[in-house]
Amino acid sequence: MSKVAVIGLGTMGCRIAAALAGAGNEVKGFDLADGAVAVARDAGVTVSGSEQEAVADAEIVVLSLPRPVHVIAATRNGLRAPEGALVVDLSTIDPGSARQAQANLADRKIGYVDAPVLGRPESIGKWTLACGGTDGDLDRVEALMVGPVARKVARIGEVGSGSVVKILNNMMFGAINATTAEALNACQLAGVDPAVFVETVAESGAATVSNLFRELAPKIVAGDYDPAFSLALLSKDVQLALDLQRSVGAFGPIAHSVAAVNEVGLNNDLGDMDTGVVHRVYRANSRGGEPR
Repeated sequence: MSKVAVIGLGTMGCRIAAALAGAGNEVKGFDLADGAVAVARDAGVTVSGSEQEAVADAEIVVLSLPRPVHVIAATRNGLRAPEGALVVDLSTIDPGSARQAQANLADRKIGYVDAPVLGRPESIGKWTLACGGTDGDLDRVEALMVGPVARKVARIGEVGSGSVVKILNNMMFGAINATTAEALNACQLAGVDPAVFVETVAESGAATVSNLFRELAPKIVAGDYDPAFSLALLSKDVQLALDLQRSVGAFGPIAHSVAAVNEVGLNNDLGDMDTGVVHRVYRANSRGGEPR
């Protein structure tokens, strides 16, 4: 068993800390937000009073932070873990930030793997971690994570490559999210009950049916925007994908369109709601449409 620190106890980090502790590891967590700390304690996670206290004797430090800037700040200013420790970064960040985080830790002889999650929060234990790092470091990630946290550690390549997979995956999420909302809006305006549309398509053998459609579409029909994944975070991830596309010269019209729809939602204070809330954007901007 390992001594583990989990920095960031939000939707994903809290689950990770609880799962690793349940597997017999010695786990300490830390988060700046009082609300996240309270939820983590309720889940049985031991919460430290500071980041330094959490990482002081950690063999592995797990990061689950909202944005690239938080990862860069944490690896530059903190994470005074012992020499030989390994940072496993499950945050969704761009590959350049992952490489910068690795460089920030190298002088202290602390390893770094970018290991973003492919999977919804409630499916912990079945996740795939898309990992960039050395074989030796990825062996350590597998030993800790496979079972309680992930079904598979996918060895993508060098540091930063896992983040490429993750942000492009989330770009596809954004496209499915927006297309689902767009279809349901048009369906309603055309006089067909969106609930009937969802039931018919979801139960068919149509190639368009996906797990995400089956999850999102009924919530949109019900007007349920309790956040499993907030629009603000999706918007951030789609922007990371756009930045990646620009950096490699890729043509990205769909990502631009998705980003524009998301931005309208953010400008209307919908960022804290679930991603399906973009349906309100479509309703409000359609002829005779009213936000749900």
